[in-house]
Order: sequence, then C-alpha cells, then structure tokens
Amino acid sequence: MKRLEWLLCAALLPAYAGVTVTPGDGENLVIRGRLVLAEQESDGRLVLAGDRIVCAGADCVEPAGATVLTVSEGYVFPGFIDAHNHVAYNALPKWTPPKLYQNRGQWQRSASYKAFKRPYDQLKKRGLICEMVKYGEAKALISGVTTIQGSPASRCLQGLVRNAENPQSGLLVSSAHVRTFILDVGGAPKIDWNETSAFLIHVAEGVDADALAEFATLKAKGLLSPGTAVIHGTAFGDEEFRQMGAAGSKLIWSPQSNLALYGRTTRVDLALRHGVPVSLGLDWNPTGSDNLFDELRVAERVNQQQFQGAILDRDWVAMITSHPAQALALDDYIGELRAGLKADVVILSSRAATSGQSLLDARLRDVAAVLVGGQLLYGDNDAMAAAGRADCDALTVDGAPKRLCAQTPKTPKGEQRLDDIRAALLKVYAGVAPLAP
Repeated sequence: MKRLEWLLCAALLPAYAGVTVTPGDGENLVIRGRLVLAEQESDGRLVLAGDRIVCAGADCVEPAGATVLTVSEGYVFPGFIDAHNHVAYNALPKWTPPKLYQNRGQWQRSASYKAFKRPYDQLKKRGLICEMVKYGEAKALISGVTTIQGSPASRCLQGLVRNAENPQSGLLVSSAHVRTFILDVGGAPKIDWNETSAFLIHVAEGVDADALAEFATLKAKGLLSPGTAVIHGTAFGDEEFRQMGAAGSKLIWSPQSNLALYGRTTRVDLALRHGVPVSLGLDWNPTGSDNLFDELRVAERVNQQQFQGAILDRDWVAMITSHPAQALALDDYIGELRAGLKADVVILSSRAATSGQSLLDARLRDVAAVLVGGQLLYGDNDAMAAAGRADCDALTVDGAPKRLCAQTPKTPKGEQRLDDIRAALLKVYAGVAPLAP
C-alpha cells in the first residue's frame, strides 16, 4: 500500500467523529480508539499494512513512522456484511404491495409486482446489469457495508464492495465456495460439500402451510447441514429451529421485507433459543429498508414488541459481522478485527455507551470512514478534497457532504463515475431510487 493511500485515510475523518491525526512517513496505518473485537470492546490499536490487519488490541506496537488516527468519539468496527440481498434490484424504488401475501409465489405472480418489475427487465435488456449492481453496491457502501451477498459474478464488479459469491472480490476462494439458490427449493441442486462451504437458499418465505412444507423438501434433499444458511424461514416454528440448531445450520433474517410482504417476520427468538446463528440481510430496496441502520432499528422494534428482548445488545454487532462471515464461510478473511484478516474497517461516529447501541442510534451521516482491503472508498467531502481526493464523486448523504470513489481501474466499465452510473440508469428509467433518502 502506498503511503499516499494511508494519508488519504488519515485525512478523511471529519471533526465531529472526535478524530485527531498524526501524519507519518511510513506505509502503515494505526487506528487508536474503541475497537469492536470479537469478544469485547477494548480501547486499543488497530495496525494495518497493505490489505491486511497485522494487530488488533491493547498491546499492539505502533510501527515507526506510521500514520496514527485517534478516535475519541466513536467505534472502530469490522466492515459490515449484508448477508442477503438482490443487489441489482436496489436501483428500483419502493414497492407498496396492494395486500399481504401468504407465500412468495403469490406476490411474484401478481399483476402489481409484474408491473413494478418491468423497469428492471428493461434496464437489464439494455445491458445495464453492471450499472445496476454497482449502484446497489454504492447504496450499501454508504452504510458501511464492505461485503454483500447477492451480486452476479462479473469482472465489472470488482474493486468496490466485496461480492460474496464472486471469486474475483479479493478473497482466495473458488466460484463454488459460496453458492446461492433463489428459486423454489424443489429445484435445488445437489451440493458437493467438498467444493462448496456455504449454500444459501430461500426456504419458507411466507406464513402458510405451503411455505412451511419447504422445510421437509430441504431435508429430503439432504440440504439441512452445517454449510446451509436458510434465507427467511418466516414460516418456521420451534421444531424447525430445533432441527436447524441440531444440524448446525444458519439463519439469515430480513425483517422489514417480511413485514411488508407477509405482515409478520421470522421467529428469531426461537432460532436463538436453539443456538442458530442469525445474520441480517436487507433483501432488496423495493420492500426492505433503505439502509443497514434502518434495518437494525426494525429488528430492534420487533425484538422489543414480539421477542421480549431476546436479541441482546452484543448480538447486533455479530449479526452484521461475524455471523454473516460464518454463514458465507468467509470467516478466514472477514468479519472480525483480527490479525491476518482483510483490512475491512468502518469508523462510526457515536457517543453511545456500547457498540450495539451505536448501531441502533446511527444515521448515514455518522459513517466517518470505510476501508475495503485497506483502501479508502467513502467518507467526508471536505477532508477527502483536502487530501487530494476531490476526483472522487461528490454526493450528499443524510444532509452531510461526502465523497465516494466509484471508479474501479482495470475492470470493464471501471472508468465510470457515480454520476455516469446514475445517468445510464436514468436514461432508461426515470424512477431510479435515490442513493440515500
């Protein structure tokens, strides 16, 4: 990593984040502050070199000549992970279903949804899938998401947010390492667990007997396994979660989308009771939340109103970091602030007493810095301009001026700026969703 990149990171942070910067003359970056580690929050140091974390904790030695960032009001998190999304659909605006449905087949066949989806088909037909996904990635990045599930494997999708299924996203995994199946479970493929470590599948998305029957099909196909991550599971009850826990399977939860489509959401309290690790996924923009922080607040509202507080403060961090890393079988690379893992880092401005509460309180403007593989991708406008990054795309997020570096050199369409991506989409469909509300 060139020294200039560390200096850019150092200059990025806005004054309201409580950050002071001591420039260095070396290639290392040290972040001093409240580190959100796997087992605890700890005042300490995070030492980065290139695209890796080399030390995280109170006893880390600062390399001579390192640039030092001191975070006095905020938390230093691992990069956030959106465990389930249909990223290309995030260029579409909100869809208001005309009624509640019993299972996903009902709304997918409805005239209302087919009419709503027509612009998606038009954009895709015009060859804009790269722009659609990059726009969705930018939408994720501004909330601190550094890895997302649900992007197609394509060379044009490299260098921004990591795509969990894409072996070109900077992780040493094969194209079979993470597999996703979004169609009816009856058509699910046979999985070679020698090649595939994580299999994500939509199961029981709905509230009726037809939705619940998909669990029996999943078992009959031999797919209830430690490598399986069930997306939704909205129809599940205590027995299904008991069996998932016994099998070591995982759960991915999208509360806002469930509530919008079915009027109720997954019994995460039962999942936790049986030791099922739970990850959060936004699902998609049409019926999901606008951003990760809004989705966390929906989850907390359900937790208080329906689950009697079964989700604890410490769980919120795990649901968007370590748990999705495990569900995607990428925990050797991402999901924690730990030596040897990728330098995917989010600095969140906050005065909250705990990291979990800081997530529930956060607004988009509070995202002070996002690094993926040690590279700055997003942050405060004035500081980035002062650091020589005025060439990155300017945008206003939650009333705060920011800059986002959308260009991805050496990839197809990598020269596109954020405005180019948005203009290409708007040329075909004037109703493209705003990047931020």
